[in-house]
Amino acid sequence: MAFFSDGRWVSDGAKIGEGTIVQAGAVIEDDCVIGRNCRIGYHAVLRRGTRIGDNSIFGTLSASEGWNMIGSHVTIHSQCHITEDVKIEDWVFIAPFFCGANTMRIVHGRDYPLVKEGYTIKSGARIAIGVNVLPAVTIGLDALIGAGAVVTRDIPDYAIAFGSPAKVVGKVPEDERLCVRILPQQTEHGRSLRVDISP
Repeated sequence: MAFFSDGRWVSDGAKIGEGTIVQAGAVIEDDCVIGRNCRIGYHAVLRRGTRIGDNSIFGTLSASEGWNMIGSHVTIHSQCHITEDVKIEDWVFIAPFFCGANTMRIVHGRDYPLVKEGYTIKSGARIAIGVNVLPAVTIGLDALIGAGAVVTRDIPDYAIAFGSPAKVVGKVPEDERLCVRILPQQTEHGRSLRVDISP
């Protein structure tokens, strides 16, 4: 493990790609893999088994609870909480104060098994400030989730949803859909749409 004078703590068992910046106070545990040209913000915490693709930002004071797969060109803004067993695909934007859950029953001190069910956020989705996502939910391709929403069920591809609980209120205009414009171009030019971030 390496402890730097600016408070960074990076495990010897972590792999960090070329051009990636790890800012002061960040903690990166064993078995983390971070791609090229990323930025890990001040006092961010990446727990064991977190995988991040290339050209992504993991913001200041945000935490990944581990065994998560986060794609390329992803922005996870400041003060976000990413629970364990989550999949976040490429080109996702998550605004500050996001919080996701991965279990429907809080076990704390109780005598029943802990069942973890991570959520999935598909490519191109945008999530506004203060959104909460419940376990086993899938947010579809290019979906847009409004500020303060509580996502309790799957959101279809290209849907606009907000409220508590979040309800679909419209469709993302075609000119805002990355999966229609940018992602097919990447495939046509021979570049992989996905970075291998599996363990």
